[in-house]
Amino acid sequence: MSEQTNQNANPAAGQGTGEKTFTQDDVNRIVQERLAKEKAKNSGEADFAKREQELARRELHMTAKELLSEKGLPVQLFDALNCADEETMKKSIGTIEKIFNELKANAAKPTQFKGFQPGGGNAKPTAEEAEDAALRQAMGLALNRKEA
Repeated sequence: MSEQTNQNANPAAGQGTGEKTFTQDDVNRIVQERLAKEKAKNSGEADFAKREQELARRELHMTAKELLSEKGLPVQLFDALNCADEETMKKSIGTIEKIFNELKANAAKPTQFKGFQPGGGNAKPTAEEAEDAALRQAMGLALNRKEA
């Protein structure tokens, strides 16, 4: 490489030896051509790898949808799945299946509410409510606030 540098520095020095000398512009052009060829070759490989990944992703999505259908789960649940890889996808489907089956089993049971029961007003009034009722009666007002 030092010979080329010397030849580039003094082109007249190499004329008698029969070696071809290159100017800096020639070297730059040759390097640019080789870089362009390598880029074209590498971009083709990158495109191929990208298409291969896309194909693998589509295949995994189709597998996930088929598994959901086989297990009797709605295919709309696909969007809730983690499809990073096949193992994670199968684990996600298993979790959804377990929860879905629990919800189905509990759907047949009647719902029982706790707390306030409509029409069950048999409770004793509190001291404050009793005092309020006595004041209302003394003033000739309606006993229930709803009546007012």
